Parts: sequence; C-alpha cells; structure tokens
Amino acid sequence: MLSEIYIKNYILVPELRMPFKAGLSVITGETGAGKSILVGSIGIILGDSPAGLEAWDKDRPIYLEASFKPGDNDELKADLQDITIDREDELILAREISKTGKSSYYIGGRKVSASVMKSLKPLLLDFHHQRDQQKILLSAYQLEIVDRFAGCVDLREEFRRDWHALKRLRAELEAMQKQQEEQSRMIELYRYQFAELESADIKTGEDIALQKEYELLSHSMDILSLGQSMNQTMFESENSIFDRLGHFAGQLEQYKSLNHSLQNAGRYLADALEALRSTSFELSGILDSLNPDPIRISEIEERLNLINSLLHKHRVKSVEDLQQLFAQRKAEIAAAQSFESNINDTRKKLDDSILAIIEKADELSQIRQKAAQKLSSALEQSIRKLAMKDARFKIRIDKKSKIQINNLDALSAFSDTGQDRVEFLFSANAGSELKSLAAVASGGEMSRILLGIKEVLVSKESARLLILDEIDAGIGGKTADKVAACIAQIATKHPVLVVTHLAQIAAAANTHIAVEKSAGTKTSVSLRVLNRKERISELARMLSGSASPTALKHAEELISKNKEEQSE
Repeated sequence: MLSEIYIKNYILVPELRMPFKAGLSVITGETGAGKSILVGSIGIILGDSPAGLEAWDKDRPIYLEASFKPGDNDELKADLQDITIDREDELILAREISKTGKSSYYIGGRKVSASVMKSLKPLLLDFHHQRDQQKILLSAYQLEIVDRFAGCVDLREEFRRDWHALKRLRAELEAMQKQQEEQSRMIELYRYQFAELESADIKTGEDIALQKEYELLSHSMDILSLGQSMNQTMFESENSIFDRLGHFAGQLEQYKSLNHSLQNAGRYLADALEALRSTSFELSGILDSLNPDPIRISEIEERLNLINSLLHKHRVKSVEDLQQLFAQRKAEIAAAQSFESNINDTRKKLDDSILAIIEKADELSQIRQKAAQKLSSALEQSIRKLAMKDARFKIRIDKKSKIQINNLDALSAFSDTGQDRVEFLFSANAGSELKSLAAVASGGEMSRILLGIKEVLVSKESARLLILDEIDAGIGGKTADKVAACIAQIATKHPVLVVTHLAQIAAAANTHIAVEKSAGTKTSVSLRVLNRKERISELARMLSGSASPTALKHAEELISKNKEEQSE
C-alpha cells in the first residue's frame, strides 16, 4: 500500500508531504483545484511520460517520491529480488527531473533505469482515469481481464515468449531458405568444378614431371643415336678411346714412383677411366629405358593439355593453385550440405514448436472458456448491485481461425496472447438482446462495469494501489450510493485512492483529503486530511455548493450512515 507521497517543485506544488492509511482514501476539491496532481505524480514516479510537465520554480529540478509497503505481494518481492533490490518493509521510489527535462530514477536511494521502474508499476499500481474506460471496449483488454480472473497470466506470458521465439525461428528458417536459394546456382557450379577436378586427380608436381618426360621422349631418337655413337667410339670399336686410355694408364703405372707429377697424371688417367665406365653405365641405363612410343607421347600431350586447360579455365597459375581450389570447392560443398542439414533441423524444430504452441494455445483456450463462464456470472451479480438490477453479462470467446496443425500458415491464426478473441456482451434492460459492450454501454454504465470488474478481480490478485481518477462521470442519486458501497468494499481488500466529485463516495472514505488553491504572489496547491467537522463542510459543498443547514445535515447523515455500514 501507499504510505506517503512527497512532491517538490511540481506544477502548483512548491512542496508537499502527504501520509496515507489503509482502506479508502478520497481526494476532493473544486474543479481545477489540482486534485489530479497527487495521483498523477504517482504515475510519473513509476515512469509515465507526462504531457506539459512544468516546474513550480523553473530554475530548480522537480522531485517526486512515493513510499510503499510491499506487504504480502509475493510477485513484487520476487521482482525486487530479480533486480537485486533489498526486500525491506518500505519501498521508497523517486524520480528527479532536471531543468533540462532529464529524468533520474531511484529505488531506496539507489539509481535505477527507467525500465526497472516501469516494471514495478503493474505490481504496485492499478490506475484508472475516466478516459481509460474506453479500454474495456477493447478485445485485448477484455482478454486480459479474463486471464487475470483465470489466474493464467503466467501461462499467457510463457505462451508470449514461446510465440515470439517461434516467430524468430520462422524468420530464421525463411532467411536460411532464401540464402540457400541464392546460393543454389553457385553450389551447382561448385559441384561441377569439384567433380571435374576430382576426375582430373592432378598430383603435386605432375605437370613438371610430365613436361620433362615429354621432352625426353620427344628427343629419344636423337639421344639413342648419340648414345650408340658414343658407345661405338668410346668402348666398342677397335682401338677405342677406353682401350687407348687403358694402355696409356698401364704405361704410366711403371713410372709413377719416379716422380710426383707422373704419379698424379696416372691417378687422373685412372679417374678418367672410371668416369668413362660410369658414363657407359649411365648411357646403357638411359638407352635401355628409352621407348619412343608415340602412344605414350600422345598420352602425355593429352594429360598436359588437360592440366593447362584447367589452369586457364580457373584462371590460376599452378597445379598447387588447382589443388587449393579443389580443397576450397570440397569445403564449400560440405558447408552447403551442412547448411541443408541445418535447414532440415530448423524446419523440424519449427514443426515441433508449432505443435507445442498449438497445445499451449489449446490449454489457454480451455482455461479461458471455464473462467469466462464463472467471470460472466460474477460480473453480472456485481453490476446488478450497482443500480442495474436487470443487467445481463456474457463473455464470448472465439478462436480466431481454424488451425492446420504443423503448417506454417497456422501461425497466422495466433497472436502473442494465443488463439482466442474475447467479446464482452451486455444488456442493461430486461428483454434487451445481449450485444457488444461497445455498442450498447453508456459512459455511466461503463464506469459501473469497470467497478464491477475491479470488485471481482480484487480477491484474485495481490494487493495493489487502485487509483480511480474521476471515473464517476454520469453517476448520481441512488446509483452513487451503490458505487460508493462497491468502492468501499474493494477498499477492504486493496488500498484505493479516489479522485471524485461525488459526496457519496467521499462519505465512504477512511481518509478524506481536500485540495485547495491558495492565491498569493503565485498560485499554489495545498492538501490536508480533514477531520469530521471539516469533512461535513466539504461534503455539504459537494452536495449543494454551499454550507447550508440542510446540506450540512445531509452530509452528516452520509458520514454516519457509512460509519455504521463499515462497522457492521
């Protein structure tokens, strides 16, 4: 509950500190006195963006502070724990707005972000202005009411997360499929190039080896002729070079001990003979291996032409470049296959997620259908107590469309709240046909329907401060008595702060706060808690616009009546 509010330098308030008690607190005052400043400042503290924000003194910042007692609100305590705020008996929230309009938010003196402060608002506050009555005409808000009554808000939030995850997954699959489509032609080219290079099976250095073999075979006839001529001259002919050198070597052998130079000459001649023997051996080897086969030459030419054509085709300079290209295409094809596998996995995951979310949507629908029947009955009873004794109320829930399971088109049947569309049907008079609330409810009726909703929901939710800012338009007479009784009943379970022009509602208050303008060098607003005598005078003003004896008597009767009803 709200325990205190502190306002400094805001609109018509130079400085104000106002304590609050449990139950029903009512703010009254003349039209234009500034009654909504107090309740508006609470919303601003919790992150609202006010229109026409103005400081009392433009040279100083605006400072607004509200103190709450968390009480038994477990959801609030859990949220505070999530944002590492100490769970204390009193929660002090503040917002400071500089001269330049920059805002700073504080919880217990600790600076926090605007998003953190805004996250606390629905846990602390249930704010309704007269213009907010139009919200209950919206299907989305009607669905929210059903869910709050059904206690499936957590399931709905879980569905919302799953729904957005599903949309992201679908977008991911579509992006992958588009990428695959864009790459499909390139992958086909890569597969062709890979197959071509794989078939060619070119080895490292193969082109150099083939070129050497080709050149050798191309000159094989000349080499054979030269070798045969050399063998004939150096070894095989009569008085060959080898024989003659051998003769001279033998002659020198007998004189080598006589002179060092003769010894060297003999050694050199022996080396020459050994070199000739090696020459003979090498020539024999190459001559025996040479096979000037035109078929082999043709094969080499064909192989070299293939290699050169691949080099030219792929615009590379070497066989090593071709091998690198082969490895690259192999990796790209493997990646494409992996990508295809990822697409299939994502498609399977999406199909499974669609099935799961359909089940969850059906679960939500079943819960809502059951809750709608109970809520319809409870709301009908509640609004009948608000001077609409013949009122009828029904909640209709329809699925948005028929769903084809495991079909991507099924997603169009959902929103982030599920597959249901809610419509409140209402009839104020006996014999009248039930029609859409938007089509038949007047402003005064919507005010009472809204109160009926609050009365029904109050026992279903954690205690929050309910603020009703002038929602009593179009209400008077006995209806005002009924509305006052309803608000007083709500206030026994949740703290309620009401800005009102109705004396009947003000008379039901546990705490009555009056707003007054004071004229001086600069107009300002002051608030004070009224005692019994002051309350009677204020109620008289609200009843008749004056403090006549009749009005004062009526005001006193109202207070006494409400006091008796509250004590019962």
